[in-house]
Amino acid sequence: MSATLAVTTWGDGESSILALHGWGGSHATFLPIAQMVPASARIIAPDLPGYGDSKLPDHWETSVVAKMVADCVPTGQQVTVLGNCTGGVIGAEFALANPGSVKRMVVIDPFAYVPWYFGLFLKGSFGRMAYKSTFASPVGRYFTNQALRNKRTGDSDLTGSFSRVDHDAVYSFLQMMGKHEGPARYETLHMPIDIVTGEKTFGAVRKSVAMLEEIWPHARVHVIEGAGHLPIEERSEHVARLVFNGD
Repeated sequence: MSATLAVTTWGDGESSILALHGWGGSHATFLPIAQMVPASARIIAPDLPGYGDSKLPDHWETSVVAKMVADCVPTGQQVTVLGNCTGGVIGAEFALANPGSVKRMVVIDPFAYVPWYFGLFLKGSFGRMAYKSTFASPVGRYFTNQALRNKRTGDSDLTGSFSRVDHDAVYSFLQMMGKHEGPARYETLHMPIDIVTGEKTFGAVRKSVAMLEEIWPHARVHVIEGAGHLPIEERSEHVARLVFNGD
């Protein structure tokens, strides 16, 4: 395993699932389905660079992050890539660089571009201050979560994970996403792909799914009834079936 990324594994089966969390997350993103790993599978869940106990990257570029992720995969082994939110971008970057190592991709509630409201956080010193007021402050997180209650179920918390992150690293990750060239970069990926989204998710995610369908016409799209932006947490059993059984 990698010396630079902290890695958590669940299960000891032969079928490996490389689970990549999104912006503001960690390996704990996948805890709701970790207890459902079948005997035939295992989840390899690194904390992305700057998250948890993982080292910062040499450069904040998706290709560099994907290379660090690749070091977590046992040599010669094919994996299913499971990418949550912006973790789907890192997963696609990994697949682009290592197409022979990826047998399937599962992308959950993806952002394929930076919507305007995240773009505001990238507007110089004003944007950084706005980010800190929204996500680095307990009060800001509370009111943001309340404002987004129609994008989640009653028990879930869209901003809770930001209480456990290095905000400088998280902000750098967002800046990296803001410079990304877009989903067309991954149009050559032809492995089986499942796109999973919540019925009540953000409009930007729905737009992102449409963009991904354009470049991946072979992808299967699954809309989970009643879920918001956190299907793994809000509809764990449904997501587990899609991930582990492919149905």
